[in-house]
Amino acid sequence: MDIEKSPLMQRPDYLVCTCMGVMHSDIVAAIEAGNKTYQDLQDTLMVGTGCSSCVEEVHEILKQELAAK
Repeated sequence: MDIEKSPLMQRPDYLVCTCMGVMHSDIVAAIEAGNKTYQDLQDTLMVGTGCSSCVEEVHEILKQELAAK
């Protein structure tokens, strides 16, 4: 088993966008499904369309996930 993919090594799922109820795992899944820009994620998941407090976090998740590929 790849240690980085081990459930024990993964960061627990957490709520990123409280307005739209979007979890970290939802964002990762959307990126894996082909969403490659913040605008893609906003169109798909509606993140950042409420109070916008999650925008920075969503950008950081996107950056990390794309760098990991």
